[in-house]
Amino acid sequence: MSGTNSGVSLDCPTTLANECWKIPGYRYVTYDNSAATPCGVSKINGTDAGICGRPNVRITSWIINGRNVIADPFTDGWDNCGVPFLSDLAATLNTWDPFAGGWTVAVSDSCAYFIRSRALPPTGTKYGVLTAVDIDSGETLTFTPVDTVVADQFFRRITEVDCSGTSSVRWVNDAGTTVAAPDPAQIVECSVQTAPGARPTPTQRVRPRIQRYTGTQSSIAFDSYGADPQSVTLTVLAGAVRVQAAGSGATSTNGGPTTYADDVTVPAGITLTWAVDGDTTDLALDGALQFTGTAAGADFIVHWTEHIYTDSD
Repeated sequence: MSGTNSGVSLDCPTTLANECWKIPGYRYVTYDNSAATPCGVSKINGTDAGICGRPNVRITSWIINGRNVIADPFTDGWDNCGVPFLSDLAATLNTWDPFAGGWTVAVSDSCAYFIRSRALPPTGTKYGVLTAVDIDSGETLTFTPVDTVVADQFFRRITEVDCSGTSSVRWVNDAGTTVAAPDPAQIVECSVQTAPGARPTPTQRVRPRIQRYTGTQSSIAFDSYGADPQSVTLTVLAGAVRVQAAGSGATSTNGGPTTYADDVTVPAGITLTWAVDGDTTDLALDGALQFTGTAAGADFIVHWTEHIYTDSD
């Protein structure tokens, strides 16, 4: 339907604005110590079992974003079953979590007492398995988490004007169905990235390193290097340097690459860099990389950045 007024044509009704809004979602990550539950799975030597009352435990790894955040295994003591045990375990997680997950003891009908993170964004930090060894018994203890996710809830606010010039506003959900207006206190524009609650600054840092080598010296072997390198740069000042890298088909598990499939000599005046793409915290170079001077006249500099999981400097 069209109306005409002083030579101006208006199609009506007309949409003046179509805006995207959302109720931000959240998720909880939970660990349990009572075998297989909806709040997590605990195992002893690979078999589902309750884990508690372990006064002499060596924490060997905790995987977050695919990387182990426990720089060096350490001995901890987890007290009696129930709340004391879980309080000790929560304290361990809060000490080593570089993303400040805010771990606390919680209770529910289905899981009784367990450990829960603070409310986190629906996607992002990926918490994985925590592994420990009971020094007294030699048993391997593992905790596998469970994620409870509430996704973002999307709406569109549509402002329209009818043929009489009267404007109106209606809300639709992501399926296009008209719904009641959501609570203004709960919604934000879709472009806004929110993290429920405060997010303290992570304790993880990226640290710069540099070393100079002469003659037939070899650089550190990045395949057995303790930290996670994100970038490595070689600058050959004089002579030539042999570069050995994992290359295609080599493996870097179980103690480093089986062979250095890439092996080339780089002359003076050349600078080469290896690096991950972007600043994603869960990426690191494979690490199978080493530089060696080929003769007495060689002179080269290696500098790199590395992840450290506690700000100890």
